[in-house]
Amino acid sequence: MIHSLRKHHRRLFVGLGFFLPVALAIGIAARRPVPEADSLPKALAPAPAPFESLESQRTDLFAKSPVRVHWLREHQGAGKFAVELSADEDFTKPDLMVYWVAGTATRTDPLPGGAVLLGTFSSTLLPLPDTVARSSGHLVLFSLADNEIVDVSKSFQLKDSTK
Repeated sequence: MIHSLRKHHRRLFVGLGFFLPVALAIGIAARRPVPEADSLPKALAPAPAPFESLESQRTDLFAKSPVRVHWLREHQGAGKFAVELSADEDFTKPDLMVYWVAGTATRTDPLPGGAVLLGTFSSTLLPLPDTVARSSGHLVLFSLADNEIVDVSKSFQLKDSTK
C-alpha cells in the first residue's frame, strides 16, 4: 500500500516538475502590457497655485538647521500663504516632513497632537491652511525614518491683512 502511494506521488511530482515551468512561461507570455498614461486627467492633476508675491524670507528661524524660509502669497498683501523651504546640499535628513504647530512647541520626540502636516521638505511650495495666518506658531521638521523631531522653528505669526 505504501509502495503504490509512493509511486503515485513520484509520478505527480515529476508531472508537476514539467507542467509548472511550462504554465509559468505561458502565463508570462500571455500578460497584457502595463497601461501607461502620459499625463493625469484634469480632475486628478493638482492645479498650480499662483503664489507670486514674496512676503518675507528668513534664515534665522531654525537654530540647529541651515534652512531658508520664504513666505509667499497669492497676491501682494492679499490671498493665501505658502512657504518654501530650502537648505544647502549637505543638509540631508531621511524622509523629512514639515508640520505646523500652533502655540508653543518644544523639541520632544513625539509630535504634538495638534500638528498639521504641510508636506515634505523637498516640495517646492507648501500651501498653508487659513488657521496659520490667524495664530502664532512654529514649523517643525520631523524625520519619519528616525521618528524624531529634527528641529523646531522660533515662534512667528504671519501678517494677515485680509482680516
